[in-house]
Amino acid sequence: MIAVMLALAACAAAAPTSAPGPVLEFRVSGASVAAASLDELEKALPAHDIVLRGTEFWPSRDKHYRAFALRDALDYGFGKRWLSSDFSDAAFVALDGYAAVGPLDKLEESGGYLAFKDLDAASGWEPIGSHKADPGPFFVVWTGRDQSTTNQYPWPWQVAAINLVRFEDQYPRTVPRGAAPGSPERRGYALFKGRCFRCHSVNEEGGKIGPDLNEPMSVTAYRSKRMVKEFIRNPSKYRNTYMPDHRDLSDRDLEDLWRYFHWLDKHRPKKSDW
Repeated sequence: MIAVMLALAACAAAAPTSAPGPVLEFRVSGASVAAASLDELEKALPAHDIVLRGTEFWPSRDKHYRAFALRDALDYGFGKRWLSSDFSDAAFVALDGYAAVGPLDKLEESGGYLAFKDLDAASGWEPIGSHKADPGPFFVVWTGRDQSTTNQYPWPWQVAAINLVRFEDQYPRTVPRGAAPGSPERRGYALFKGRCFRCHSVNEEGGKIGPDLNEPMSVTAYRSKRMVKEFIRNPSKYRNTYMPDHRDLSDRDLEDLWRYFHWLDKHRPKKSDW
């Protein structure tokens, strides 16, 4: 009898336990305020079968997901606090720490969804992007024709948390303070925030996938203006890289980015103030 009980105990210990489902965390200025499992979200929120047509990821076919409306997910995690003037953006934080920032005025629009199931895959998710990444557990997508990454709508995958921030307070060393409103430096900052911040940092604030563009030395100090602009527009011509091409950027856009990076180089904050 004892032997049988020991055998049963051993089998129970060896039996695999079911893996917990995905969890979405909600943060305010980096501090966790709530979390919900996918099961909890499905019980609380209406789910939609959505179709993406003609996107940059699937330009020649439709793509189908099961998803929550992004506004519903934000309401669930933050109440109406996310609509407060206390915040300017939401940072979508991926499993690996990558963060894509979206301005709240865009997130208020209809057409944004938090996908949680790939309806075209028998199981799991169809890989996405040139590096065939798994988009789960949550993938922010947009159904509007003009709601694209080129128009600075965030499309982050592997989302694990949503963080409400006032961008200039959360990342103060990225801001060209003193540059005039509407100046090339300010326009370049807006482009950096919408296009580059998710992967690159400046002054050690921002994404961690690509290199910091101002520390310890500005990219404008060791690359010519022509080379900086050319690399931003066509990185795949020069490197096997995660960085996407930005062929839609105009010459003025590229000049604005260069002016922003050059401004940061000439107006470095004191390390003692960091």
